[in-house]
Amino acid sequence: MFKNIFLLSVILNAFFVLPAIGQDFPNKRVRIIVGQAPGGASDTLARIVGDKLSQMWKQPVLIENSAGASGSIGMNTVIKSAPDGHTLALVNFNHVVFEALSINPRYILEKEIIPIIGIATDSNILVVNPNLQIKKVSELVTYSKNNPGKINFASGGVGSSGHLAGELFKLQTGIDMVHIAYKGAGPAIQDVISGTVTMMFSAAPVALPLIKSGKLIPLAVTSESRSTRTPEIPSLSEFGYQFNVRGYHGLAAPVGTPASLINQINSDVKKVLEMDEVKDKIAGLGSEILSGTSNQFSKLISDESQKWRRVIKDANIQKE
Repeated sequence: MFKNIFLLSVILNAFFVLPAIGQDFPNKRVRIIVGQAPGGASDTLARIVGDKLSQMWKQPVLIENSAGASGSIGMNTVIKSAPDGHTLALVNFNHVVFEALSINPRYILEKEIIPIIGIATDSNILVVNPNLQIKKVSELVTYSKNNPGKINFASGGVGSSGHLAGELFKLQTGIDMVHIAYKGAGPAIQDVISGTVTMMFSAAPVALPLIKSGKLIPLAVTSESRSTRTPEIPSLSEFGYQFNVRGYHGLAAPVGTPASLINQINSDVKKVLEMDEVKDKIAGLGSEILSGTSNQFSKLISDESQKWRRVIKDANIQKE
């Protein structure tokens, strides 16, 4: 009898408390974990969205950078967090290909997070140091073939879109390039600016301000056609290469987060992405807004995961 009363109490409490979770959210600070160093595209987008959510929610939204291991350190923090919406992940390209590039992956992304909403997508831009005196893709390929082993390229980490774009470029051009991985796009591109590294396939939000200031020379975008944000920069397909490499960024929560919370956060982020100020900032970065439903972001992650598994296998990229 006592046990039955206790069980009935638990059930009734769950029934009345669960709806309140969404009503009271957030009731403390919210963390958005970015698996890369400050200064990269994901970090920049997280701060744009986080600032507006903080104003909307009347609670601090803190952006925490947890760089290293292709974003897996930060992702593990999110996966192990309470599924109450107060710790979210900024999911990007790195996380989606992490499992395919790892000998012993720390997590299976699609089983341990719930995609909430896509924020933005962007092309990579192939950029070089101005001192190289190269302004065309054809010139870069010729220079590389005439100087074997002297070209290197930076990326924000193993498995980043910049890394895999570089590996595809090697395959399609037959040139010899050495990959140099960094803990984020910010420090990577600084070494391209200094001339320590020759080139980089950089996310547009990171590269564009540096292109405008003359610190980097753009050679091509990695999308199938020219970007509407940078119509003056040719696409790699115009030089005869088969390329469609895009970065993408969105929010996710740990498995177990109630559907009511996923829906609320999705709805609130949509409102942020519809703000003219936010639209202008994201467009100014050279990115395009994704938005959409949780299911749409989930499908994007699944489709991209399958695509890059094939590429990683075909390119014989070694797991680490």
